[in-house]
Amino acid sequence: MSVIVPSYLGAKLLPTSLGSLARQTLDPRQFEVVVVLNGPEDESRTVIDDVRTEFPALRVRVVESTTSGAGNARNLGLDAAAGRAVTFVDADDEVTPGYLKALLGHAGLGIVPVATVADVTHDRAAPSFDNYLSNRLVTHAGDVTDPTSLPSSLGFVAGKIIPTAVARAGRFDTSLRSGEDVLYWFDVFEAAPFRIRPVALDSDGVYLRHVVANSVSRQAHSYDFSVTQRLDVIERLWSRDAQDPRSRKLRSSFIAGQISLVNAHLRLEPDDHARVVADIRARGLEDAIPWRRLNAGLARDLGILYSFLPYADTSALVAARRIRDRGVVVDVVSNKMGADKPIDWAAGVIARENLDQTFQIDSRTAAFEWGPLKAFTRKALAKVAEWEDEKGLYRSVYSRTMWPGSNLVAALLKLHRPELRWIAEFSDPQLFNAYGQRRVGQAKDDALWQQLAAGLAAVGIDAPADRNIPHLVELLAYALADEIVFTNEHQRTIMLGYLPEQQLVERVLERSQVSHHPTLPEHFYHRVDGEYELGTGVLNIAYFGAFYATRGLTEVVDALKALAPTERAKVRLHVFTGDPTTLAKELATHGLADTVVAKPYVSYFEFLELTTRMDVLLVNDARTRDHFDVNPFLPSKWSDYAGSGSDVWAVVEEGSILSTMPTTYRSPLGDAGAAVGEVRRMLDDRGLEPVSQ
Repeated sequence: MSVIVPSYLGAKLLPTSLGSLARQTLDPRQFEVVVVLNGPEDESRTVIDDVRTEFPALRVRVVESTTSGAGNARNLGLDAAAGRAVTFVDADDEVTPGYLKALLGHAGLGIVPVATVADVTHDRAAPSFDNYLSNRLVTHAGDVTDPTSLPSSLGFVAGKIIPTAVARAGRFDTSLRSGEDVLYWFDVFEAAPFRIRPVALDSDGVYLRHVVANSVSRQAHSYDFSVTQRLDVIERLWSRDAQDPRSRKLRSSFIAGQISLVNAHLRLEPDDHARVVADIRARGLEDAIPWRRLNAGLARDLGILYSFLPYADTSALVAARRIRDRGVVVDVVSNKMGADKPIDWAAGVIARENLDQTFQIDSRTAAFEWGPLKAFTRKALAKVAEWEDEKGLYRSVYSRTMWPGSNLVAALLKLHRPELRWIAEFSDPQLFNAYGQRRVGQAKDDALWQQLAAGLAAVGIDAPADRNIPHLVELLAYALADEIVFTNEHQRTIMLGYLPEQQLVERVLERSQVSHHPTLPEHFYHRVDGEYELGTGVLNIAYFGAFYATRGLTEVVDALKALAPTERAKVRLHVFTGDPTTLAKELATHGLADTVVAKPYVSYFEFLELTTRMDVLLVNDARTRDHFDVNPFLPSKWSDYAGSGSDVWAVVEEGSILSTMPTTYRSPLGDAGAAVGEVRRMLDDRGLEPVSQ
């Protein structure tokens, strides 16, 4: 075999490494040593000659290069190797006398032996086997196993022997400043998958790695080494095809190992997290990163979000976007929603860059029922206490209502620790529904109620005399939260308009902001390939949500019926809804079976992709003029439509927030004539039908 020894200014080191090779119990005729001197000249040539004189049986060849770098030196060594197998020994390390013999004894067809690595320091009497390379290897000594189950075995270039032809299937990436050994072994494995056999300790086959005493690593924990160079390695790994499942598994393990080093840096420098995320995004590596490993232990902020991912619920999806926009790492406590709530695992990528731990409370789903809310509150507080025992106190808590359970837990946390910053968001009024009806749900006069009521009383606010839960969750946020978020200005106007406590109104105005639901970046709209077929030569309009021909969007149905047959033939309204079968039957009675295509709901990213391919996206206001002075609702779909690049048709209530949005087409609620005019304008804009006279 050929033993490749790269050496950079190693005159003082080579006597130890070459001496250990000269003392091998393996017949010296069975191996050669290829020393690759790279970089500036020193006394290494003289040292090698001295070793030859002292150990005449040792066969040593020298390759020289003025280009420094261990990767380049190892490539030159591979090119020069004359043996049928190769192994690497660094110039600043050594091996035990039985090392080469043990490696050969554990080798086999398609089997790579892996030596145990012991760390040697000048201040320690005996080598230490307590390191990441050997801790798991010793339990598998002598066993043939898959390297994907022990990826750390390939995280170090030395300590293995491999056929030269196989070794040359990979090349060390000389553009990498560290981690090139990881990439090298991945390339070799992908070219010729192999199994490994850890060398038994009693075989005297130990690689002795010399380390500096009391040093955490061989390089300082700088951003460059711990982050930039790790991302360099991940970028190279991610570029590999990895078609074989074993290769994909090994690649994932290697990436996870690199990310663990990034996480170690972030634990020391948590303020670097945003910079790390920005660097990952700039490289296009978002899908390569195991984000939970990156963020492990970093969260100093908390989310109490009764409905959260993976549920395909509007509140869950908006909360995920808020977390992404806020840009801080959070732990999230949520609730297990009902079995009828759809799940969309893919949507988890929305907030993955900023999620550490997530936990679902197992309590019965309820909005304004005291028993289940009380159970959720008790279990959520226990989980938060457990997390704080592990990592310290949280800096802030973010809650989003709807659902109301979020505010109850956040309020109790705030009461327990007033310095905790509470950010409370309202999706819509809690006390009144879209029909202006007062929501009800009575709390029991128990310890939890009394604690919350006392918290309000402490700041001069009376708890609802009727113990109404919807009223309670509004008052708690108004009186205790440090920041209150409303999703539109009309919502704030309505909610504060029925609040009798003027001092509380003033407090909310001082601490509140209006923020529409966030719109995701463009690349989220293209995460999936669209398979839904759209007709050509027709106007494709899409509507997503509950749709009824006899109520709700009656003006749209009436407009389609009012079109001339030649016009209607060029229109396709694609409706993605909860009960497409019933809708299709209902539309057939209106003679619109060929015009309206009824389909079931799609996943969130399928929905986003569809919005980019439709000609027009239809969104409508809730009808509120009989219940509210101004419309307090802004449809959540608007934020998704806004990033699609497609035209939007808004069916609006006069003076609503939606009516002020920059939509291409707009018609009033209930005005079928205006809707007909807008559809004809859509046709005309696309040259599909001249405007009717």
